[in-house]
Amino acid sequence: MVWIGAKYSFASTFSYRIPYFSSSYALSAPAPSPSTIKLALVASTINRTGNIDKGKELFEGIHNSNVAIELPSKFVVFKAFMKRLKKKRQGLGFERTFGIREYILYDGDISVFLDCPSVVTEEASRALQRVQYFGTSDSICSFLENAKMEPDQENAVKHVKNGASAEKGIIFLLTDFTEKTTFENVNPFSEKKMKKENFALKPYLFPIQVVQRDKNCTIYKRIQAT
Repeated sequence: MVWIGAKYSFASTFSYRIPYFSSSYALSAPAPSPSTIKLALVASTINRTGNIDKGKELFEGIHNSNVAIELPSKFVVFKAFMKRLKKKRQGLGFERTFGIREYILYDGDISVFLDCPSVVTEEASRALQRVQYFGTSDSICSFLENAKMEPDQENAVKHVKNGASAEKGIIFLLTDFTEKTTFENVNPFSEKKMKKENFALKPYLFPIQVVQRDKNCTIYKRIQAT
């Protein structure tokens, strides 16, 4: 397995709804989940090449990859009260409702890393360069450069096995794929529907701490490694 990575800058805000939170009250994790990152790579490959088989081949190579993320030194999380359209339960069309969603403002760039089989590292590296957003479709980002080959284990967001860690920080539950998840399970054009069984909730340790908090806004900073 070989670590590959890329650095990104977000045009404005980022948002990724914490798993199983209501869309009417959508709190956001401070970074995209491993499953979101992997799907972004597969989608960017299909969109740019027009070749679904290439997307399938990439998915099969990375769906079990470990993921690590390096956040900027500081970021802000705020709640936005917004109008939204909700599909009617009965009949066609949509109805207007209201909801709250959290958004992230990064004070700098983020880096994303995956450890991949050597046979797909070249294609996965190209896919990282093609990504245009993570999380919600309005979480637009730009590829800046290939990051260093391996994440900084002391400063990176990483999976905590057995749900415990002696390190300081805040744990968020993020989604990743199970070993049995196939491309057909995540392909929106497949007859198979995406199910909860295709995802696993895993605890990830974010090496961050709260600097300031009020009713609708929280400022975090990254804990510096000693």
